[in-house]
Amino acid sequence: MSSSAPCNIQYMLMLLAKNILSKFDINKIDFKPVLEGNGIELPPFKILDIGCGFGKWGFLIRDYFEVLIGQKFNKEDWKIDIIGVEPFKKCITKIQKELYNEIIQKDIFEVLNQLNSFDLIIMGDVIEHIEKEKAHKLLKKLFKHSKNILISTPLGFMPQGAWAGNEKEIHKSGWKLSDFKQYNIVEHKILSDEFSSEIFKSFPNLPQELNSKIKLLVIWLKE
Repeated sequence: MSSSAPCNIQYMLMLLAKNILSKFDINKIDFKPVLEGNGIELPPFKILDIGCGFGKWGFLIRDYFEVLIGQKFNKEDWKIDIIGVEPFKKCITKIQKELYNEIIQKDIFEVLNQLNSFDLIIMGDVIEHIEKEKAHKLLKKLFKHSKNILISTPLGFMPQGAWAGNEKEIHKSGWKLSDFKQYNIVEHKILSDEFSSEIFKSFPNLPQELNSKIKLLVIWLKE
């Protein structure tokens, strides 16, 4: 699910922007209306958010792109279609249903063959919950639905159990940059979670896994 260390937000938003802006003819953008306080008309764009969780990426996409850039406050005016896939029903409330065009409350493996095409797929803190061989097979199938996939995951293996009683939250694999060498890597960055590290260090008797700084790998893969 997409709830995780916040250090990936800025870089993920930048990669989202690069994907969305690729739909523009940048030479035809008139920035004068923007300087005068008007929004930019966003192009239609379709996103699949796998393991959307409590809706972090849905909210940030609406806030940054639709509202800040496009000045579109009403759902019926939004240009970006976001389909979420989230099997943990506790995460899905009225809030998420407002942010997403549709939320499919099933496991991605159950619905993969029923999905349409997307401009971009987000896997925010999802891939570590899948065995590595199975995850590579999933990525191969996902590239049939989109040419671009953004992944955020802990760098290396980070132990985690059934968070909130959700068995799908158990970490089953750890990922490094070398695990993605078979794909076309457009961009990547390793990020250090200073925020969580500052909080954790005030707690005594921390497990060794939390005593060192948490790092995340964010990577953009292209077909």
